[in-house]
Amino acid sequence: MGSEVFKELNQAGHKVFAPSHSELDITDENKMLDYVQQISPEAVINCAGFTRVDDCERHQKLAFEVNARGAENLAKASNKVGALMVQISTDYVFSGKKLGEYLEEDEPAPLNIYGKSKLEGERAVMKFSGKWLIIRTSWLFGRGGENFIQKILKRWQEGAVELKIVSDERGRPTYAPDLARAIRLLVERGLKGIYHFANKGIVSWFELAGEVFELIGDGPRLIPIKAEEFGLPARRPKNSALSTKKIEQALGIDIRHHQSALKDYLTLLGLYKD
Repeated sequence: MGSEVFKELNQAGHKVFAPSHSELDITDENKMLDYVQQISPEAVINCAGFTRVDDCERHQKLAFEVNARGAENLAKASNKVGALMVQISTDYVFSGKKLGEYLEEDEPAPLNIYGKSKLEGERAVMKFSGKWLIIRTSWLFGRGGENFIQKILKRWQEGAVELKIVSDERGRPTYAPDLARAIRLLVERGLKGIYHFANKGIVSWFELAGEVFELIGDGPRLIPIKAEEFGLPARRPKNSALSTKKIEQALGIDIRHHQSALKDYLTLLGLYKD
């Protein structure tokens, strides 16, 4: 996600500093403060995170250190220089029990360590930042990062003739470049508070996989299964669809359907030709 945000801001003419993890560890409060004070930015955008949901269950201390304490360190540093603190958060702060799309003001109730650590990060940002913007997103896909689509494509390309895909979890996929553009617009317009962003269209993982291989025109046989059958360490919300009415109204935009974004992504991978 960080590379897409960097590209979007850079192309828009902004001066962007994007240190890697090896160059700057957000869990090191003193180094983070020194770095932010040195460059004195107008906005600090936190694209770092421990996002492997099941690994968060296995490494809970690390999950909170990165997703919560790291966000707190950035919030304190941004406050020191009067910068806007921008935190990217997740749909997994919700329980999934709601029937409709989640609004920004709905009460969080995460089911897993990843969601709990990201929620704690949100609260740290609100507590320690003078100016803050929290953007929750969901089911992210794009270049340069592990994601669901990349995983199923890899398994197919390695020779899998059938794939078992979860059919009882639903959400809204998000294309990383579209999210990056929304982040830029929010920052440029000086908006603050909590916003949700995802591409349009609510699907299950099984339905999303079907869309991917339908666009490619080839693929393995897909078998729908219940989440419980996988026996993964982390529980996931059954419904994590985010409402994006607030951000669309605030920015005056009409977010495109994820199927349109999916075509762009598969074209980028050389797997789709219109």
